[in-house]
Amino acid sequence: MKKLGITIILISLVFLVSACKTETDTQAGILPVDEVKDDNIIVDENQDSGSMIQNRIIELTSEGFNPKSLTIKQGQKVTWVNKISEETWPASAMHPTHKVYPGSDIEKCGTSEESNIFDACKGLKEGESYGFTFNEKGTWRYHDHLNIKNTGSIIVE
Repeated sequence: MKKLGITIILISLVFLVSACKTETDTQAGILPVDEVKDDNIIVDENQDSGSMIQNRIIELTSEGFNPKSLTIKQGQKVTWVNKISEETWPASAMHPTHKVYPGSDIEKCGTSEESNIFDACKGLKEGESYGFTFNEKGTWRYHDHLNIKNTGSIIVE
């Protein structure tokens, strides 16, 4: 019974927070920083009620992406959080086309396909985040479109 009460509270909070998001940011996978938790657990509104999905977090710091490489399971979401004052734009390799992850292409930014590609499609300010769910197995390189020396990889098993 106690778990049911906690679940109801979490669902209520998700609905309250999601009502405050703009449609554009939601479609692009951009989340306000207060939705990203230090324990890597974020309630995913797309899951059936009462369930939680573990999200993995990558931070952009003055040293670059941390961690640089991350291994996840197929269907798991990764969230990039900008922790520095300069904007960051996480996207699939290769610069500047962003076409390595299947279906991704920088030319899809600003279109109805934007929410389906591995590309933030804009610079994230300090404290903003971008999330993407990896449904394709493989090793997927990525970079910061605004500072291409910052790179990393996601290994999807």
